[in-house]
Amino acid sequence: MLLTAIINSIEYLFRIVPFIILGVILAEVLVSLGWFDKFDFLVRPITNFGHLKNECGVSFLTAFASTSSANASLKSMYDQGVIKENEMVIASVLNSFPAIVMHWRNLLPVLLPLLGATGVVYLGLLTLVGLLKTLIVLVAGHLLLEAQEIPFEHPGKKEPPSLREAFEESLEPARKTIYRILSVMIPVTFLVFILTEMGVFDLLGIYLQPISEFLPVPVEGLPVIAALFASKLAAYTLASNLMEQGVLSSLDIILVLMVGNIVTSLGTLRIYVPHYVGIFGPRLGMKTMLVSQVLRMFVLIGITGFIFLIH
Repeated sequence: MLLTAIINSIEYLFRIVPFIILGVILAEVLVSLGWFDKFDFLVRPITNFGHLKNECGVSFLTAFASTSSANASLKSMYDQGVIKENEMVIASVLNSFPAIVMHWRNLLPVLLPLLGATGVVYLGLLTLVGLLKTLIVLVAGHLLLEAQEIPFEHPGKKEPPSLREAFEESLEPARKTIYRILSVMIPVTFLVFILTEMGVFDLLGIYLQPISEFLPVPVEGLPVIAALFASKLAAYTLASNLMEQGVLSSLDIILVLMVGNIVTSLGTLRIYVPHYVGIFGPRLGMKTMLVSQVLRMFVLIGITGFIFLIH
């Protein structure tokens, strides 16, 4: 039993890990080349429609590199009286979308080898959640804030490096990202295959079966949701295994992962509370975080409900 699990784990990792490494390096090279700067032209219509000042547009661009830096600049502008509280809250929620887009470079190299097209669709749905949340907050800005046509001044650009320079620059951040992914994925993969051979996940599914009527997912997918509480990589690996065995269909996997996002949302507060409170202070931080998370939950439930209806 143990030998079979180890052999299956090694075969699985040999098939998956090379694509993860290549995907991470490619993503870092694109960042070094300034590929995302090509979307600068989108900023002006976004901030104009949301009735946000030019400075908020600069913050939005900064969020593609660091959400923390972007939100810190908003707090500084608020303290200096450049923007008001409502502007700061709306701009901060807006800054969460670049973080979702940039998160592709970490998730796509994992989801694509593990779940293939299903992983891409799932990641696309998570991005759609962020996009719809962004559109809602922009409409709120359009309705709540005063219109202001301020010429957009683009922050200074540096000359993009050559392909060789970009590749060399990407190696160190790629190494850190790959190490972070594989340091979790490799032991989790061995653990998942060993536990699968021992029938632990089947047993877990039996124990969770009584609550299955409260969740719109196949009972076979409940272990994936349980795994999400511990590790997303573990959940994705388990989902991949279930899909390869034909236990769950592609649509089943997407539904299970979307429901899992809803169920595990409270657990993410341990990450968001320090971020928002640390930057904006207790009152403004909690207000900004609640606006962002409630909007996300509202959209996430709506999209998940639609998937359930067509399931």
